[in-house]
Order: sequence, then structure tokens, then C-alpha cells
Amino acid sequence: MVPNSRQEVLDNIDITETDFVIDVGGGHRPFWRADLVIEKHPFDQSLHRNQPMQFPSVPVIKADALAMPVPDGGCNVVFASHIIEHLPDPARFIAEIKRCSEWVYLEFPSRNRELMFAWSFHEWLIEPAGRVLKFYRNDLPQLFGSLFHEEYDAALGAWSEARHQHLNTSIYCRSDEIECEFPDETATEILLRTSPRGTSKINSADLINRPAYSLREVLAIAAQSILPNSVYASLSRQRKVQSTPAPLSDAVLARLMCLNCQSTTLRQFNHIITCNCGAKYTHDRGVFDFDLDNLRVA
Repeated sequence: MVPNSRQEVLDNIDITETDFVIDVGGGHRPFWRADLVIEKHPFDQSLHRNQPMQFPSVPVIKADALAMPVPDGGCNVVFASHIIEHLPDPARFIAEIKRCSEWVYLEFPSRNRELMFAWSFHEWLIEPAGRVLKFYRNDLPQLFGSLFHEEYDAALGAWSEARHQHLNTSIYCRSDEIECEFPDETATEILLRTSPRGTSKINSADLINRPAYSLREVLAIAAQSILPNSVYASLSRQRKVQSTPAPLSDAVLARLMCLNCQSTTLRQFNHIITCNCGAKYTHDRGVFDFDLDNLRVA
């Protein structure tokens, strides 16, 4: 049976207790099994997400997905959900994953989701062909305007959650199996060429689909229908969640490398990590800065 919900998809990922798992770009929904979260913008939600970073109970470091401070073969699984479509150089990111990880989980929007929302901050429409990812430059017009943004409600949220596999693409495989291609066609061109036309278009449904909505989703729809507007608006308003990441343990630090010399002999003292080559990595609100752009070498 094909899994429908995101949780069903994630439950199918085969990860052992001893595997070291890194979530790249965990954002407001980090992977629960991650041992380390790498986040480029831990304190800035304005760029690619509409919710603040949710710090998990594991260490978080600030670093670039294109230059991760992880030694060759340094982790078992890289988990990368809804990040690759944002990157200016996704092939370099895939090369980084192949360098440092044995397995990879990739999740990104399907063409259905890209057509519905047409976000301006997505660089690519990604179409898989087996283990080959085809990246089409995103030039999609916002055909529906602001419809799905302004009319997003509990019912549409539940509808989307129950159709995760229609709106998202998920791939879990060995890292060395992933390949990238960059066709000359743009996203608009490929969709126009491959979309149904004329008599091939579908005009009606054969039957009514009945997905299994969770109790939470049913209650959310009921609350939206029954409660006064002011009460529902108050309950559904985003709330700031105060959270801090776990301290960077010696065990996790031993799995990181210096971006300057690739040494894995790093030392932590008084919220500063140092390397014998003179590189220093500073600390801010519980997050060590391993961003290559901010690297300091004495």
C-alpha cells in the first residue's frame, strides 16, 4: 500500500539505533530521529519558512548545506526535507551528501504543489526519473494568484496532509545512487509539454476519494466550522515557542571537522571551538557557527 501521510512515509525509513543522522535545514519541523541539525538560518524565518526555528533536543549548528563541517563518510543518513529546491547549486549539495553520508532522504514539492502555490523563493521544479533528479529552472507563473494562500484553512490543510504523496516527492536511497540533470527546458516549458491537452484532459472523477483524516485534523475542521471567528482566530494564530538546542556534546563534536583544514581534532572551551590550524567557531544562543562565510582563522 502506498503511504499517504508524511508520518507513514517517515515510518518506512530504515534507520538503526546506532546510525548517526544529520538533518540539514530542519527549520520548524526537524526530523525526530536526527542526532544533529544543520541550519543555515537558525534565527531568521523571513527567507524560506513562515514559522520560527523549532530547536529539538539535539545539538544545532549554523552551517551551509553546500559546505557541511562533516568529514568524509562522517554520518550514516542525511535527512533533507524541503531544502534542495531552494539551493542555487543543488548538484553541489548532492556532492556534499555523497561525500559525507551513506544514505539520504530527500523530500521536495511535486509539480502539483508547485503549480498550486508557485512560491517565488523556489529556485527549481524537480522531477525525478528513478534516482535521477531533473532540475528545471523555476519560472512558473502564479496561475492561481493568491487563491491557495488567502483561502488556506483547516480543511485544505487536512486535505493536503492526507495527500502527502501527491503534493511532495520523497526519495530514500544510498547517496551514491542519486544523480542530477539540468535540462535546457524551464519549469513552465516542461509542464506545458507534458500536461494533458485536448481529449486527454480529465473532466470528472470516477469515484469519491475518502482519505483517513486524523482526529486532530477532524477537530480542527470542526472548530473552524463551529467556533466564533474571534475565538478560532485566536486559537489558530501562530505562537512563539521558546526553545533552545541541546548542548554540543563531545560525542557529536568528534563527528565534526574543521572547515579550514578538515581536521577532526576540535576542542570546545568557554563557548568557543578551536582547531590546531587556528580556526575558531563562536557560539550564539546555543548554536555554534560553522558557516564557511563566517570562518575565523587566527
